[in-house]
Amino acid sequence: MTDMTSPVLIYYDPRMLGHNTHGWDPGHPEWTDAVKAMISLQSPDSNMETYDHPERPGRMTAIVDRLFLEPIEGVRWMLPIAASVAQLEQAHDAAYVAYIPSLDGHSGWLFQDTTAVSPNSAAAAGLAAGSGVSAINAVAAGHARRAFCIVRPPGHHALADRAMGFCLYNNMAITAAHARTELGDARVMIWDWDMHHGNGTQEIFYADPNVLVVDSHCAAPFYPGTGFLAETGEGAGLGYNLNVPLPRGSGNAALLEVFEQVVSPAARAFRPDILLISSGFDCHYLDMTCAMDETGYAAITQRMCALADELCDGRLVLILEGGYNAKALGDSGHALVGALAGNSIAAMNVLSVDEGGAVPCRHHRLAGPSVDLLEKRGRSLILFILFQINQAWLLL
Repeated sequence: MTDMTSPVLIYYDPRMLGHNTHGWDPGHPEWTDAVKAMISLQSPDSNMETYDHPERPGRMTAIVDRLFLEPIEGVRWMLPIAASVAQLEQAHDAAYVAYIPSLDGHSGWLFQDTTAVSPNSAAAAGLAAGSGVSAINAVAAGHARRAFCIVRPPGHHALADRAMGFCLYNNMAITAAHARTELGDARVMIWDWDMHHGNGTQEIFYADPNVLVVDSHCAAPFYPGTGFLAETGEGAGLGYNLNVPLPRGSGNAALLEVFEQVVSPAARAFRPDILLISSGFDCHYLDMTCAMDETGYAAITQRMCALADELCDGRLVLILEGGYNAKALGDSGHALVGALAGNSIAAMNVLSVDEGGAVPCRHHRLAGPSVDLLEKRGRSLILFILFQINQAWLLL
């Protein structure tokens, strides 16, 4: 059991507010037109003349301000160190790592995608990537067991060789790769509970049996249109990528079932040395696609803390991904940090009908015998068990 006197580290640097994308790109009018068309299709009521990019500085300040207004005992604020080139290249191609700093001082849209940069975006991206690295270093040194990185730009859509979906560097992939080396050839488990599938994280670790990725998200064709059950890894990594596509409108009970029926048994099969979470808050009902609230985020964080205590000496690091409503971000971030600090949580709100709740239950009923077999026979069957879990899902 983790010593509850151990602090919860919060990594935050106000320089990440310098990533402030707004306006259009006069240097690439064809990209501007493509982005406007994309936004109009997704949000028909948007006013293109007054458009405010959803990945804006207020996302961070909503969480930070709430934590300062209502302090949580046991929290220690930390400044991250920007990720080094070598650390970035553990997850990204060298040419791409060299490309991002070249954007310093510039504004514009990238690759006809929703990803944009402002003059200070490159510096902010380096700090965002370095926050997870800094947290891993602190955990490896024994200074703490829990950490939450309040960062932007987010990262889980960024591919090895290009930006995507508001993301420049893949903060989670860089953190996981660093954990592998810093903790001594460690086994790393990631749960991405953002509303959108973390396609970049999946791609980077798709053939790696040392990193188990579980991703619960709104089912395709919801952006980015990936994360199907059949996407289970390749080569040596076959079976180490588990997707849980959920219907829109899924609430707290659905994510709790994902934990109970998928995340927890997979973790016990894999026996990770550290647990990492891509923590998007866009499943909150105020983001108007799913139906979670802050009590759900507190509940699943509490369960992840207990799982970390059981499996990996309490080592648990969370990194902010999406979430675009200021009140939802503040409420959810505060509830999550309270759970990390070991505070008792309020009863979890549950919808009278939560369509997403039945999805992981159906998966587990088919996968259960395989998980039981793993628990009896040990880690040598990890690949077989996780592969069987995915094969069971394909039958639904």
